Parts: sequence; structure tokens; C-alpha cells
Amino acid sequence: MKKDLTYKEAAARLEEIVRYIEQDSPDVDELTTLVAEAVELSKFCREKLTKADKQLTAMMAQLTEDPSQAG
Repeated sequence: MKKDLTYKEAAARLEEIVRYIEQDSPDVDELTTLVAEAVELSKFCREKLTKADKQLTAMMAQLTEDPSQAG
């Protein structure tokens, strides 16, 4: 998996893998490789979403801070 992969690219590749498995019925060896890649892509996407959620939560907290309480 590329290190500079974006969420959008990873999600698109996941969709490709699912489509390929559903339509082409790969053999056991290929299926194993595809599932392993899908698991890594899924982990990557989950980590990206978790990081984005934390960043957005922090930004929203900054928006709602009372300016008179700022340090």
C-alpha cells in the first residue's frame, strides 16, 4: 500500500476489490491476497476517519470557547 494514499483513493480501491470479488470469483490464492489488501485499506480508512473526527471536534471546541475565558 502506498504511504501517501488518500482516503478517497483507499475507499475507491476497496470498492474495486469488492466489485472484482463479486463479479469475477477469484481463486482462493487471489482471494486471500485481495482480502488482505482490503483489511489494510479498511484499517487505513478507519484511522483517517478517527483522526479527522478528533481534529474536527477540537476545531469545533475552539469555535464554542468563551473568548473572555481565553488565556
